[in-house]
Amino acid sequence: MKTKIAAFLLGAGPGLFSLQAMAAGEFTGQWTGEEKDQSTLTLQLKQTDNTITGSYCYITQNGNRIDCPAEGENNLKGTVNNHRARVEFTSSFGGAGYANLDVDGENMVWNKAPSSGQGKYYAPQHYTLTKKPQATASERRKFETDKFTVTLANKCGEFKTPCNNMFYLGVRKSDNSVITLQGKTVLNASGDVVGSEYKNGDVTYRVDYEPVKLTVSQKENVLIEQPGQWLK
Repeated sequence: MKTKIAAFLLGAGPGLFSLQAMAAGEFTGQWTGEEKDQSTLTLQLKQTDNTITGSYCYITQNGNRIDCPAEGENNLKGTVNNHRARVEFTSSFGGAGYANLDVDGENMVWNKAPSSGQGKYYAPQHYTLTKKPQATASERRKFETDKFTVTLANKCGEFKTPCNNMFYLGVRKSDNSVITLQGKTVLNASGDVVGSEYKNGDVTYRVDYEPVKLTVSQKENVLIEQPGQWLK
């Protein structure tokens, strides 16, 4: 009898474990939604067992209110029960709030919790999001100006996909010195990618895509501003 029970458990185990593994990661990924010309909400989540960590980024009032964490910073955490997560998010405006996330396959519904949080923050009451397909590869593009050759890589997939994981490789033509930076895409009021931006201390490297232009500034002072051309 013990042998039969053991065999039954071993036979049933892989399928059961596979279902558990699938369910355990259902929140993992990048979830995005938008109300056209009004706002965008992006959640970057990682689920480990019944725990969630990640980032919350809400842009509203036609881009005039941006409540997003610094590059690489997590501002969201929570716990999972079945297909629902209860999360706490902190705001770049100093406040904190709570929300419930309900997942159904590739769709997610955000509902801000009643009497949620304290302090100042910007968050929608209700929002519908969809899961971004997992990127299989990054797309690179290269351009040059009079003084620099620059390679950009979008590590989230296609080059004009919104992404907080952009890569910049710049080479100065005069001496072949190299700088590498991490950055993020720049969106217009409609949520379209129009460029990317990279930080090196208090120096900002910005690349506008159409037409391509490199601008390097230190606080309010523009150090370099050069038009360029895309290379094949």
